[in-house]
Amino acid sequence: MKTDAFKFFNKEYSIDEYTELYKKIRLDIRYPANVKRLEIFINLLKKHKPKKIIDAGCGAGMPLIQIKKKGFNIYGYDKAKNMVLEAQQNLKKNKLSTDLIFYDDFEKPKKIKDNSMDCILGMGAFFYTRNFKKTILNQKSKLKKNGRLIFSLRNRLFDVATLNNYTKNFLDKIYEVKYLKKEWKKKYENLTKNFSDRKKYKLKNIDEEGVVSLVHNPLTITNEMLELGLKCEGIYFYHYHPLPPVFENFDQLYFRKISWKMENPTDWRGFLLASGFVVDCKKI
Repeated sequence: MKTDAFKFFNKEYSIDEYTELYKKIRLDIRYPANVKRLEIFINLLKKHKPKKIIDAGCGAGMPLIQIKKKGFNIYGYDKAKNMVLEAQQNLKKNKLSTDLIFYDDFEKPKKIKDNSMDCILGMGAFFYTRNFKKTILNQKSKLKKNGRLIFSLRNRLFDVATLNNYTKNFLDKIYEVKYLKKEWKKKYENLTKNFSDRKKYKLKNIDEEGVVSLVHNPLTITNEMLELGLKCEGIYFYHYHPLPPVFENFDQLYFRKISWKMENPTDWRGFLLASGFVVDCKKI
């Protein structure tokens, strides 16, 4: 049984963790993937110059605060009430109005007027929905014509490069192994049996917490968005892995250093080596 994301992120330890994720800290403490992701969002905002921005699923508010300090007119909301309270405390610490952040549901927002926003941001929220299509349509309804919907997703193709049970599961599906004759299925199993089991290692991600979390294919996302009335005008990758993730267990600091050097939002290798990507769409 999967846990709803807002229940997980409403826990006290999750709130504290989320506040820390956007701080530029040493690589020996945490890999700053969210810092790189925020950099992509800010560069896109500088490019498009939207007049009115809403951060849907703003969490503890750290990205919103940084964007606000750069002069953008931005507000935010979150589904987890404890996150909203934490965000308002963070606003106070930064001498900003607590009215900038309020409670609402990013899957079906009720406090945002239809056709009212120039830009909606989803920084790590949209892949926690149980109904991705409906959530995107609900968000699109809040945009003005030609408004921007910019959001991040988990990269399904990254499974190919992990060389662990994620890779095995991915290949099982695209090769349609379950339909092979018994003899060939056995040969296939022998070929893939040495893929490492990621559960043996201490490094974990959101999957081990049992939280609902979706992955998407960057090769097909443009068509997915077009079917929902959104034109995808850019895909930008972040959180690169220069080698399969198991290598981070051998020398964590070295792995993170070479990962950071590889970070380039437009490098084609991101289709396979980056675990996340940002989608820049326009309402049509």
